[in-house]
Amino acid sequence: MGLQYADIDDAVLLTLQNLIKKGAFLDLQTDLQDHVAVREMWKGKQKRFDGGYPWDFQAQIDHNYSARAVAMYETDGTAMTDTMIEGSVTPRHVNAHYIYDQREPAFQRGGKAIVDLIQTRYVAMMVSLYEYLEAVLWGKPVDDTDTLTPFGIAYWVVKNATEGFTGGNPSGFTSGRAGINSTTYTRWKNWSASYAEISKTDLVRKMRRAARKTRFRSVVSHAEPSLGAMANGIYTNDTVLGIMEELLEDQNMNLGNDLDSKGGRVQFKSSPVIYAPYLDNDTENPVYMLDWKWLAIGVMPGWENNMTKPYMVPNKHLVRRVDLDATLQMICTNLRRQAVLYNPA
Repeated sequence: MGLQYADIDDAVLLTLQNLIKKGAFLDLQTDLQDHVAVREMWKGKQKRFDGGYPWDFQAQIDHNYSARAVAMYETDGTAMTDTMIEGSVTPRHVNAHYIYDQREPAFQRGGKAIVDLIQTRYVAMMVSLYEYLEAVLWGKPVDDTDTLTPFGIAYWVVKNATEGFTGGNPSGFTSGRAGINSTTYTRWKNWSASYAEISKTDLVRKMRRAARKTRFRSVVSHAEPSLGAMANGIYTNDTVLGIMEELLEDQNMNLGNDLDSKGGRVQFKSSPVIYAPYLDNDTENPVYMLDWKWLAIGVMPGWENNMTKPYMVPNKHLVRRVDLDATLQMICTNLRRQAVLYNPA
């Protein structure tokens, strides 16, 4: 038995609240085998910021150079050195939606037909959101005139061919990341290096060096603007990971009968090397070595995944729209714990 128009929106809302998993359909909505940024960052590395925005953090970029050898009865020398800087990011807003017409056949069939229809529309909306976030979270806005697109990994972790803490201001952002200019404050940089081949004497050796050089420990114990628990993540594309698997096989004398004995088992310093399909788009074959203690997706409480009730589309009195809104921004409070290696050839 079909529903009256007045009852359709309530049925849709009930379906959204319960998302009853009836019916099945083949999902061919995306070309990505896995949405690693969404799974690792959006779903797994969120940091709630209470109290509105912008979100600020403090960094001490130098000591005061007051220590010196002194003589007895020597006159004291006193100088004030300002060693503090402030980083600040403003969250960005993302929207996705779906629509339906109350006259659609499923609403006249009722029951399971309504559930199946709304589930497919909901899933299509969520995949659209995740496809957008996957691209955003690996990338960066074109330049600082883009005040809508959230920051991503390419904004915070910048490539530079010279090995060392050389990852400075992203292209298009002359004032620097989080408003801190890396040209002025030279310690506000990530580690970077280029490599020519995926081998133990080139890429792997530089990964080892990056891991050593980014392992900073404060000599004085104090509170720090960390964003999560200790967790490292290493991400790369199919080209790099495939050769790494072969390197791993070469060092193992007993492979057994499995032609792909090391598939999915590559690790570096006990951390798994994760295949990120979106990085197949990057012809420079990057390897991102990220420290999630200092890197996270900031969200505004109550706006991580805000779903509206169905409402009328203007000038279409029988068409309803459901919106999903999220307020988020990627934030990094310690660039010197992040590294990227790449092949610019």
